[in-house]
Amino acid sequence: MRAVLWSFFGVRKRQSYIDDAGSLNPLAVVVAGVLAGAIFVIVLVLIVHWIVGRASA
Repeated sequence: MRAVLWSFFGVRKRQSYIDDAGSLNPLAVVVAGVLAGAIFVIVLVLIVHWIVGRASA
């Protein structure tokens, strides 16, 4: 999960990437990426609903 979160952020040391590339299970990375992406989208939708709700009140 840590490797996926660092990739979302976009900052990564080359040596850490090389270490992770050799030791991670590709299926686990895909599952973690989909979960992290879904959580990110849900949080954005909740923030938008909160802001729109406050603006119309």
